Amino acid sequence: MNAMKYILSIFTILLVASPVLGQLQSDTEISAKAAYIQGLEAFESEEYERARELLLQARRDLPEAPGVNYALADAYFELSDLPNAALYGKQAVEAEPENKWYRLKLAEIYRSAGRNTATLEELNTLLDYHPDDVDVKVMLANTYQSYGEFVKSNQVLNDILRQRGNDPQILMLKFRNFESMMLPDSAIAQLEKIRNIDSDNLEMLNLLGSYYARDNQLSEAKDVLQEALDRNPREPEALIKLAGIYLDEQKWDSAGVRLSKFISDPLIGAEAKMNIARFMYGKTRDSGNAPELMQQTERVMDSLTETEADFGPAFTLAGEFYAQSAQPEKALEKLERANELLPQDEIAWRQRLQLLMSLEQYEKATEVGETAAQEVPEDAFIQFFVGSAYMMMDENPKAEEWLENASRAPARRPFKSIIYGTLGDVRANLEKDESSDEAYELALRYDPENDNAMNNYAYNLSVRGENLDRAEELAIKAMEVAPENAAYLDTVGWIYFKKGEYEKARRFIQASIDTGEASAEVLEHLGDVHEQLGNMEEARDWWRQALEKDDSRTYLQDKLNGSK
Repeated sequence: MNAMKYILSIFTILLVASPVLGQLQSDTEISAKAAYIQGLEAFESEEYERARELLLQARRDLPEAPGVNYALADAYFELSDLPNAALYGKQAVEAEPENKWYRLKLAEIYRSAGRNTATLEELNTLLDYHPDDVDVKVMLANTYQSYGEFVKSNQVLNDILRQRGNDPQILMLKFRNFESMMLPDSAIAQLEKIRNIDSDNLEMLNLLGSYYARDNQLSEAKDVLQEALDRNPREPEALIKLAGIYLDEQKWDSAGVRLSKFISDPLIGAEAKMNIARFMYGKTRDSGNAPELMQQTERVMDSLTETEADFGPAFTLAGEFYAQSAQPEKALEKLERANELLPQDEIAWRQRLQLLMSLEQYEKATEVGETAAQEVPEDAFIQFFVGSAYMMMDENPKAEEWLENASRAPARRPFKSIIYGTLGDVRANLEKDESSDEAYELALRYDPENDNAMNNYAYNLSVRGENLDRAEELAIKAMEVAPENAAYLDTVGWIYFKKGEYEKARRFIQASIDTGEASAEVLEHLGDVHEQLGNMEEARDWWRQALEKDDSRTYLQDKLNGSK
């Protein structure tokens, strides 16, 4: 309720309570009016329950005052008590049928209560009293719109336009109606009318440009969006939309020149430039890394990091882009700068460590990871990468320490599972069989579908010759998740080997080799299987291939010599 409404309401009470000018007021009337004013003040302070109590107190002594009933309706409405809001709102309207604010409030209450017919009746009745009132007509049009009666809504809006002439706000309401009716030509026509009377409205120009583009009227779209940029060359939304059209048309230079010019503008904020870079990165991913688009995106990323040399997020984004575009060295360069500028940005640290791991730069990963852990302590990803790097360097005691720390850091269940699975691998390397099994079991408790943990757990059980039935169950489940995985097929075969089922073992290990991704260990396993099957010539052949693939397996020479 605005201040004017309060004044009108108070004036109404004075008229009702004191019909004879100059008549002395009783103590009861004075007290009621004081309660009424205090109730309005409480309402303004959003103390709605207190407002309700004070207004009820006023109403007991001034039951015929419509202003009190109106204020009570407002208070109950704010308290979401629609039945009481409607009760008092109706009493206010009955006392003063022509009062615009009373009936508007009652209509609003009915609308919130879902009483569609009652809402429309109140608004149409109000128009009978105030046929030229634009506020009432706008509410009626909005009400029709909310009920999905878009044609009737537009009829009311047309009446307003005849009364007031073209009004951008009313035309925008018509646009929304045509949009809801899926009539793009009519929707565009409303925006064009707004364009003619309010050509500096950038929001409207962006919207109109989007509609033309959506309707495949690309020439019109480009004209409108260029008009927006002519009015404000630093308007990022119009630039993104215009560049998007040029990119879809594969006019790479037209898009790239505009975007690079925007990025290099020193008066434009870093975050606005970031939005452009994110847009280009997204377009690149959506295109499947189209070479021409990659080139333009690279141009934007380099311009961004050059012009915003002290803005850390720019380097994090550029690092991610270059990592995804198979340029790891450039990605590492950007991410290193991101770490310098924002040492507490865990995302940049994680991306850098992941890249180092993928490049098998394990020693560098431990060095960077230990620095990262000082800046971002208790980050499960950072600790996991460091632990994994130490594992790959065969420094298993250090790996165990880092992975145990990672397991205690907050992380989602699937990643917790990966941590415990890797911890199980490290403890198996350290021949801590019991604690290794515990880690694998925890990995599967956090994620029962972690096929890598299933396989490695099963393989370690088979190597130890323990609980082979459990190992078989885990290995087969892992193989069902990834039936073409060479390591998983070999694990199943090796379990059958340990169980003495040599023909089954041969089939699975041969299938592993047939994938073309088998390791020297798998080749050796097949030789061992053929030895048990009495096929010594086959056995020697597979042992020889294993030794050729991995000359560190010198013990295979003893097998070859001993089998002659």
